[in-house]
This record gives sequence, C-alpha cells and structure tokens, in this order.
Amino acid sequence: MKSIARRRNNNKLIKENVSSSIESLPNELLTDIVARVASFSFNNFINVKLSCKVLNEISNERYVYQKAILVDFPIEPSWQKDKEEKINKVTSFMELCRECGNTKALYRKGVMDFFKNDRPELAVELLKQAAKGGHIGALYVIGIIGVFLGGEFKRKGVMLIGNMKETETLRKVTRECRKSLEENLKNIWVKNPLVLGERPTRCTIQHRRNGWPLDSDDEQVDFHCHACSCDEEIAYIISILPTY
Repeated sequence: MKSIARRRNNNKLIKENVSSSIESLPNELLTDIVARVASFSFNNFINVKLSCKVLNEISNERYVYQKAILVDFPIEPSWQKDKEEKINKVTSFMELCRECGNTKALYRKGVMDFFKNDRPELAVELLKQAAKGGHIGALYVIGIIGVFLGGEFKRKGVMLIGNMKETETLRKVTRECRKSLEENLKNIWVKNPLVLGERPTRCTIQHRRNGWPLDSDDEQVDFHCHACSCDEEIAYIISILPTY
C-alpha cells in the first residue's frame, strides 16, 4: 500500500512539475506548438488538449482551430454508419473550424453548398474566404462555379481557369486543385441541377477537342484558347460525378 501511495505521489509531483514548466512558456509559443500538432494529427491534438489544464485552454484558441487538419473527418457523414450524437459533434467541430477561418473547412463547405445544396451565393462567399486565406483550390472551384452559373460569372470563370493553366507550373497546381475537387465530389451527393443539366460550353470554335485524355497528366498541354481549356475542365468534372 505504501509503495502504491508513493507512486501516486511521484506521479502527482511529475504532473505538477510539467504543468509548472509549461506555464512558464509564453502563450504565443504554446499556441503555435499546439496549432502545429493540430495541423498534423487530430488524435495527437486531442491528447495534447487532455494532457493538462494549460494546454486545454490553449487548444481553444481560434488560431489552433484555424490550422486543424480535417483528414480524419468524412466530407459528408454517413447516417447509416454514424450515430446522430457523433455526427452532431463532428458538425459542431467543423462549424467552429470555419468560424476560426480554417481554409480547408471553408473549402469543404463551399463545395458542398454549391454541388449538393444548390446555394451558389453562400458557396462562393465561403470559397472566397478560403482563397483569401491562401487556399488555391478554392480559386479553382470559384472559376468552375462561375462557368456553371453562366452570364458574366461564366466569362470571369473562364478567365480564371484559363489563367490558372497559362504555364506548366500553373498547370501542375491546377491539376492538384482538380484532384482535390474530385475527391470531394466522390464523397457527396451532387444534386445541383446546374451541374446535372446540359453541359456548359464556352468555345464555339472548339480548337481542341478530345485531345486530352481525362485521366492523364496535362502539364505539357498548352491550350492557346482559355475557353477550350475551361471546356476540358468542365468535361472532366462532369465525367467523374458519382452516378446513382
């Protein structure tokens, strides 16, 4: 009994010493450390959050939620597999991330609001916030949405997508943006009639058609027409939409 009591006292002293050492560090440094943990692993972030009172308080800083990684969270929860309580917790966490300016969370919601919920104004607003935070994929989706919306939005969307494919370096970035959108679209129920309806086309001359395999790398393809370049992007996106 004495050995157990001694061990408990030792553990208590260790925790108090660790807590005291942590408290001696500047809050700015602690916030940056916790944010870095959150940006790499959600499970490790939770472990840090539960480790002591100081880090638990630091974990609630806006900057930490702004950097939190979302890879462990489904793009759209499955009601068949997940309990309602779990879904509510995930939803609340994602909302908090968006409120704190997490660009990945803003991007996800923007894609969901346009392609599934048919709320283009809200979708574009969320994507603009993500783009301002440095999320390049959000710019790409804004361009794609513009093409689907038509009119002046379509003209701006074509210019945006065309400019993103001006050089080989930019085309590599665009390819990653396309992959990111594809990953999201494969995990949601696309219901927007603008997307499911007649395919929007921009180039009436059709300089280049069927010259780019939809599943190939396109860094070497130099489109001289922004409209053709944009048409190929739209064709690819429509081709990978889930079928039900």
